Amino acid sequence: MEIFQNGRFSTGEPVYQIGTKNADGTYEVKVFDLMTKAQAEAKMKSMGVKVETPKPAAPTKKSKPKYDNMSKLELEALMRKEGIELDRRESKAKLLAEVKAHFKGK
Repeated sequence: MEIFQNGRFSTGEPVYQIGTKNADGTYEVKVFDLMTKAQAEAKMKSMGVKVETPKPAAPTKKSKPKYDNMSKLELEALMRKEGIELDRRESKAKLLAEVKAHFKGK
């Protein structure tokens, strides 16, 4: 069993519950009480279950963005961050060619 976040209180604070994780990534709730993280940890401790803190994930290699799936507006915003201004009056194909040419050198 583990603690998992399952929404937020009306105050914006995260809501936690206790359950088991299924193979598909969903959870089967075992304790339906809505709790803060501290309350959930105390409940787990009272149940005799050791609370494990998750280990931080290893850094993953950043994958290249899929420029073909981006809109003209997204391409323009991306290139502005690079200091390059695109002309959205051009076709998307031409904008994509400019973007790919720019990032090919990086």
